[in-house]
Amino acid sequence: MNSASKGFSRRHFMKMSTGLMAGSLITGNFSGLFSEGQATVTVNAARVTADISPLIYGQFIEHLGRAIYGGIYDENSPLSDKNGFRKDVLEKVQALHTPLMRYPGGTVTKIYHWKDGIGPKAERPVRRNLIWGGEDNNHVGTDEFMTWSNQLNAAPFLTVNMSTGTAEEASDWVEYCNASGDTYYAALRRKNGHAAPYNVKYWGLGNEEAAKEDAGVLQDPADYVKKAWYYAKLMKLQDPGIELIMVGDDEHWNKTILEGLHPICNYISLHLYAGSQPGKTNSLFSSVAKMEEKVISTAAQIKALTPATLDTFSKWYRFPGRKGPVKIALDEWGIWESGGKGAYGLEQTYNWNHALGVASFLNMFQRHADVIGMATWAQTVNVLAPLMTDEKTVVCQTIYYPMALYRQLCGSRSVLSTVNCGVLPDTEQLPQLDVASSIDDAGKVLTIALVNRSATENIDVQLKVEGAKTRGQWTVHELNAPSMDAVNTLQEPGKNVVEHRTRTLPADTRRYAMPAHSIAILQVGLLN
Repeated sequence: MNSASKGFSRRHFMKMSTGLMAGSLITGNFSGLFSEGQATVTVNAARVTADISPLIYGQFIEHLGRAIYGGIYDENSPLSDKNGFRKDVLEKVQALHTPLMRYPGGTVTKIYHWKDGIGPKAERPVRRNLIWGGEDNNHVGTDEFMTWSNQLNAAPFLTVNMSTGTAEEASDWVEYCNASGDTYYAALRRKNGHAAPYNVKYWGLGNEEAAKEDAGVLQDPADYVKKAWYYAKLMKLQDPGIELIMVGDDEHWNKTILEGLHPICNYISLHLYAGSQPGKTNSLFSSVAKMEEKVISTAAQIKALTPATLDTFSKWYRFPGRKGPVKIALDEWGIWESGGKGAYGLEQTYNWNHALGVASFLNMFQRHADVIGMATWAQTVNVLAPLMTDEKTVVCQTIYYPMALYRQLCGSRSVLSTVNCGVLPDTEQLPQLDVASSIDDAGKVLTIALVNRSATENIDVQLKVEGAKTRGQWTVHELNAPSMDAVNTLQEPGKNVVEHRTRTLPADTRRYAMPAHSIAILQVGLLN
């Protein structure tokens, strides 16, 4: 994370169980208060555009404010387990079914030394957090993070320090996490109580290295490429099977990075933060649309500058080159507004309009599944987060619910879908209705994810399914709230403004009446 700005990146500012979800939500019907619009959604279930990586549903935690200490971890709390992790927070994060967890940053990576965070906690050094302020006692480090990720069943994703660290330090970290022999750091991991290797597959080569405001020194992309090669060599010589994420930024930076590093890196990172203008609800969706433009332009660069596969890679590197095409890693994405509380104003209250923005993002990830290989929402608890805590409880913010519903229901293969509908006012012709469609691996279930972004209109949606025949009733999972500005807060922890309604539509239906400002996931069986 970089506090300097937001936008296309921080540098340029601007599967939960159905029982748990239904049991925690209020009931009601807000659909009868608005005017009505028309839309046609056409889905070609036979036109698979790409496999959807399950890693697009990842999360992120950083040594920043109350994200870790006072968030996921509080060793002095009666709510915590024997390892110091808040049990109530863990339960809520587990219900998100996140497949990937990024750590330790973020911008803090540039001053983070992993060896400070291993061994007996009483012997770990207390360090000044030179990025975000305050002190860090390092009681959460590599082994604690791995324990927490394992409880979530989430693959760990680690970022290495390329600013105040060394390539040798990064290589040692790979050895500590992944080695199974009798080498020094493998033995040290076992001495610290962790016999089996962690087998960390995903490693980020730094974070936002182009940001001149930070502690880094690699703002020239050519410098980054040169240093990243050295890091990659030592890390891959420890474990040839790891996958590397190179740092992306603007078009000029990306050109140099892609040309220089694509033989050994599997992903290029993008950081996307949407935001809204005061009093302009629909400006959030315009911001999300700009994020999509950034994905499209980066995808074009990847196609133009990198071959899908490597024809040759010298055996004398002593590790294999990249397999498969370079993908985008949206390893920080989210919604970042001004006026928050806490460290750097990052403890934000998300309203229902923000939840619609999250669903729009997730639809975009599905539409571009051919190039988006992973995504981690920044962050998880308290900092730009779906969960907020105090000393007594944890509350799910509005954005939590579309995250959970998409992870539970959306399919694994993206299929072609189009929408014809009205436009949102005060935008550059953005459609009121946002759509993405998918099928499961077996091709037996069609899933259509819809976001009605209009604050004032219910939409009569005509459904057209091509390329396959449907069978049986449709199931509709609908999320809504009383208004665009409805929020869940720690001040009223027992109140939840989000409604989750499940209903069925007749097997022969071709219409769905979608309430204003709602999110819906429709599912129907397909005949093979």
